[in-house]
Amino acid sequence: MNTLRHILLVAWRDFLQRARSRAFLVSMLVIVGLVAAVGPLMAIEMRAPDPYEVGAVGSQPAGLSEALAATAGAFDREVDLTAYETLTEGEDAVEAGDAAVLIVDGRELVWDEEPSLQLASIVTSAVQGIDRQQIIVELGLTPDEATALLSPPPPEVRTLNEPDPEAGPKQVAAYAGSFILYISILMFGQFVMMGVMEEKSSRVVEVVLSRVRPHELLAGKVLGIGVLGLAQLLIMGVAALFTVSLFDIADVDLGAISLRILLWIIFWYLLGYSFFSVTYAALGATVSRQEDAQSVAMLPVMLLLPGYFISITALENPDSTIATIGSIVPPLSPLVMPIRASLTDVPLWEMLLSIVLVLAATYLLIRLAGRIYKGSILKIGAKVKLRDAWKAAGQ
Repeated sequence: MNTLRHILLVAWRDFLQRARSRAFLVSMLVIVGLVAAVGPLMAIEMRAPDPYEVGAVGSQPAGLSEALAATAGAFDREVDLTAYETLTEGEDAVEAGDAAVLIVDGRELVWDEEPSLQLASIVTSAVQGIDRQQIIVELGLTPDEATALLSPPPPEVRTLNEPDPEAGPKQVAAYAGSFILYISILMFGQFVMMGVMEEKSSRVVEVVLSRVRPHELLAGKVLGIGVLGLAQLLIMGVAALFTVSLFDIADVDLGAISLRILLWIIFWYLLGYSFFSVTYAALGATVSRQEDAQSVAMLPVMLLLPGYFISITALENPDSTIATIGSIVPPLSPLVMPIRASLTDVPLWEMLLSIVLVLAATYLLIRLAGRIYKGSILKIGAKVKLRDAWKAAGQ
């Protein structure tokens, strides 16, 4: 009972210490603000564009306004047609930006500078369409004959597999989740290492160890900072769900997709953080100077990076051999498996095997890291070699 109480007290202390730090609060506000702002910014960007302003002067063919509206509709755009009395008035409107293009006598297009390719295509198609209609009338063709001549029936199209409308949104959400998971494990793992190192260099750890045992201090520190990381993930998840609620895509439930991926990210964060945080704690106990911390911090990063890169490849082909192996074998699985599980139906045995292996690896690592932590935490000064820490813990 005392052991659990000591672990919880240490966890609560570390949680409050990091949660109140200015660096964490500022980074938290910035990250959540960016996530929450993505939705409104993209909603503004995806809103319907303003209509094209088109001017006309001189003799214009009948039905020009309707033809422009029809051709613009093919590009999901609208056109406002304005008639001008004189050519000078129309050209002035183009120069002033009141009209993007001026149609002169139905045959000439006047631009201010560089033509807009889309608008040029719209106007040209509309004018040519009217010309074709006049030729059809002059030739005396019936509507069916004209249709057969100008618009022959296209070939029939069929697909062997129905495309999944959720494939794109799933990939985007999974990519964002993979990046957030990588950053969270890396950031809060380093928080653990820095906390251990700061307590060691300031000799605070000597006072703390007079009341609790080394493994209790290690477990409490990992637990407290891990809960803080979990709280950040939950807040970011709420911000992300708010963002996706601003979008409405036909046949796609963005909220359900985001919630499912968020749950996978949280679950695998707990497993991945548990694995890497004890590594960071053990390595942090071997150093007491900032310059030494940079070198030892590279080992967990080198373990994290392959998993992150494989998770990116899994976005394109979640059932590939490398993605399948990476999702099962620790330390790759905490980053790869949530991506595979978000994009495809992972067999139950693969999921269970992956969880068992990462839990077993975490247990072994805790035993190893705990001994290194115990053997090096009280050694102030130069960097402690892992071999020396291991021997010191056994004495």
